[in-house]
Amino acid sequence: MGGLEKSSRLCYDFIMKIKRNILSLCLAALAIVASILPAPRSSAYTQQDLNNVNSKISELRQQMNQYEEQASAFAAEANSIQAQINSLVAQQNALKTQIELKEAEREQLIIEIDTITKKINTNSDTVGYTIAQFYYNDEISTLERMASSDSFSSFIDEEMQMSSVSDTLSRIIEENKNLKAELEVKKKNAEMILKDLNSQKNQLAQLQAEQAVLLAQTRESEQSYRNMKNQVASQKAALEEEQQKILADLARQYNVSGVTAGDPRKGGYPYSNRCPQQKDAFADQWGMYICECVSYTAWKVYSTYGYMPYWGGRGNAKQWPANARAAGYTVSNIPKVHTVGISTGGAYGHAVWVEAVSGNRVYISQYNYRNAATGYRAGEYSEQWVDKGMYQYIYFGK
Repeated sequence: MGGLEKSSRLCYDFIMKIKRNILSLCLAALAIVASILPAPRSSAYTQQDLNNVNSKISELRQQMNQYEEQASAFAAEANSIQAQINSLVAQQNALKTQIELKEAEREQLIIEIDTITKKINTNSDTVGYTIAQFYYNDEISTLERMASSDSFSSFIDEEMQMSSVSDTLSRIIEENKNLKAELEVKKKNAEMILKDLNSQKNQLAQLQAEQAVLLAQTRESEQSYRNMKNQVASQKAALEEEQQKILADLARQYNVSGVTAGDPRKGGYPYSNRCPQQKDAFADQWGMYICECVSYTAWKVYSTYGYMPYWGGRGNAKQWPANARAAGYTVSNIPKVHTVGISTGGAYGHAVWVEAVSGNRVYISQYNYRNAATGYRAGEYSEQWVDKGMYQYIYFGK
């Protein structure tokens, strides 16, 4: 009990501390969102506008991930508390069964004590008669009792019967007294155990009530973080709409498929500071060599949807369509935003991330594509407009 109560107290203090910070976190999140929303404009967009929006979307995505981590932590805590509550309920049910058995045992002992008491009373009447007979016989001499008997053998029989009755009554009364005393002890023990069981039951009920309050507070905190995540997600969606407008406007302005260095954050790729110097130095968590096109697109799938399948050594881009179909994902010739585009040309193929779609053209980000923007170096980041027919598209989103 002590351990559970201490654990509940610590967890409760933790929840209270977190809840006090939730309002300030909400206000801070709204302030951040307000600061990054683009202002309305009528002039043509520039590449810098696109870079700024991409950077802000990445910031919001990171913030959403942080809120999701916090919500998941509270969800795990809530599940742990629920497990404790389930355990307490199981203990209460077990105690209830013990209490019912102990109450039945006590009632049976009461009945047995009453039966023995009645028997002792009955025997007491018999004892009284026997004592009277002894008293009467004591007043008469043995010769007188012998003379009053029908025969000597009758006298002997009467004397032996009186002695036998006396011995039997003494033994029965003694046994009854001992049994009654023993049952009284058992009855008191049963009552003490019953009292202890009820005390345990009450303590468990109190602890369960405290845990239920704690569970509700934890769920509330979890939901608060999910609400904040949803607020940020709606603002992110608004920015992504703005991103599409910028991309479409840039496409109209230039009407070219020229390559650009694009997002200075390089798509948020976590190994960007290692590229191209450490290209292929080691594999990422999905078994793709870093600074390769497939490693980058695997990261984009994970950071966008929260998961990316591990295909165990079958990581070349041209293998992705077959891998995706085998895993149940859709592979299509129709491009969509936030899909992976796959070209199966060459020895390994090439993987890109679709940032936008405009008519027959798609705007992509990629790694390890030698071009003017990357100084024709391998393992670098770039963006460009291309014809949609260049790729097959894998839909990882639900």
